[in-house]
Amino acid sequence: MNQGEARIVAYSEKGLNMCAAAARISTFEGCAFKALSRGDGGEKDIKLIGKVLSSGHKTIIEHQMFTIAFNDVSVLAEQSLIEFRLASYTVKSRRYVNFSGAGYIIPAGLSGAAEEEFRRNMDGKFEAYKKLLDLGISREDARFVLPYCFRSNFFMTLNARELAHVIAAMRYGRLKRYPELVRLGEMLNQQMNEILPGTADIEKPAFSRVNTDDSEGTLEMPHRAVTEAALFGAPSDAEGILNAALDATNRFTGDDKLKKLVKDARPRELELLNYAFMIKNVSLSCVTHFARHRMQSLIVPDVERALFKGAYVLPKTIMENAEALIIYENAFRENYESACRIRSMGVGNDVLAYYALSGNTVDILLSMNARELLHFLKLRTCTRAQWEIRESANEMLMLLMEDFSALFKYFGPSCAVNGFCPEGRLSCGRIQKTGE
Repeated sequence: MNQGEARIVAYSEKGLNMCAAAARISTFEGCAFKALSRGDGGEKDIKLIGKVLSSGHKTIIEHQMFTIAFNDVSVLAEQSLIEFRLASYTVKSRRYVNFSGAGYIIPAGLSGAAEEEFRRNMDGKFEAYKKLLDLGISREDARFVLPYCFRSNFFMTLNARELAHVIAAMRYGRLKRYPELVRLGEMLNQQMNEILPGTADIEKPAFSRVNTDDSEGTLEMPHRAVTEAALFGAPSDAEGILNAALDATNRFTGDDKLKKLVKDARPRELELLNYAFMIKNVSLSCVTHFARHRMQSLIVPDVERALFKGAYVLPKTIMENAEALIIYENAFRENYESACRIRSMGVGNDVLAYYALSGNTVDILLSMNARELLHFLKLRTCTRAQWEIRESANEMLMLLMEDFSALFKYFGPSCAVNGFCPEGRLSCGRIQKTGE
């Protein structure tokens, strides 16, 4: 039933030799090239790497890189994995790809009446998706009725130390409550040990201290929700901090120094300003857009919490189409009813997580420094950004301007900040301007 696969499809060809050289060089009097030549690419290097790892020095295996192809796994697995910060991802776009034929996974342990109930409901969600497309609803809005069991395909690239961390989270940590993630973790554990022996389990001890939310939760009735952004953390003297940084680097002068800083290719001074936001009622689909920004701290509840909360976003395109609105709202109502039935059969949160629909919402918290906010807002206030994250980004920018207008009036889409559009042939053709 779970035929998804995680396969290491590329890795550093001389990674073993490189990791051993890294283990050697810190106490080696010779040059870097000589440290490399001392290895054998076999047992000698493996023994040295193991010795250094046993002393707690794990950075040496960061020189080995892996690329993993996740094939036909659930989107629940995808969302769980793209939250790891020290990795690169490329996923299949739900805005542009038609997922009518994607299919879905059946959670481990389902059988009999529970499996029949699960299949009936999920088939109904795909049928609703197809009907919305037939009515002319865009893929990016129709996707909100897709359940988190539907199949996903994506690539992930990371170094060996971070992969060991990911594997430990899947086998022993916060993801172990999902059998699908445990199974994928076991696959990766075996493959990693074949390539870089003795390294896959180095992060296991740390995960004995990870607590997870195992409460059952209450299934709330489906209801519409509106996304809201709130700024709840900001520097008490942002202007003073920034001026001190500018004085230290002495790179800009004049009344327009903040404008020059924002347009600079390396605005390091902005990194001293940190801002925290709560974004209420963000759809699970939109959470993936937030999660793709690596340089931030992001708190996202477990996927099943979105189902329990019952709230969902309602796109304008569906609100304005009476037939589509009936299909859309029925999808959430029927999903709730099926979730109640299958829970009464004794299934736990590990199954209910797959019932969450892409349009169900959670409240997220995030913290970014001003330099990352500049990057985030360049992308997400652009007219080509997905409408939901664009609305959140615009609201975030307004809150920032209220807090420190002298700086944030120069923030906005790439065209406004840089004076040109990076979207090429996909540009909207309208160059915006920031405040002067």
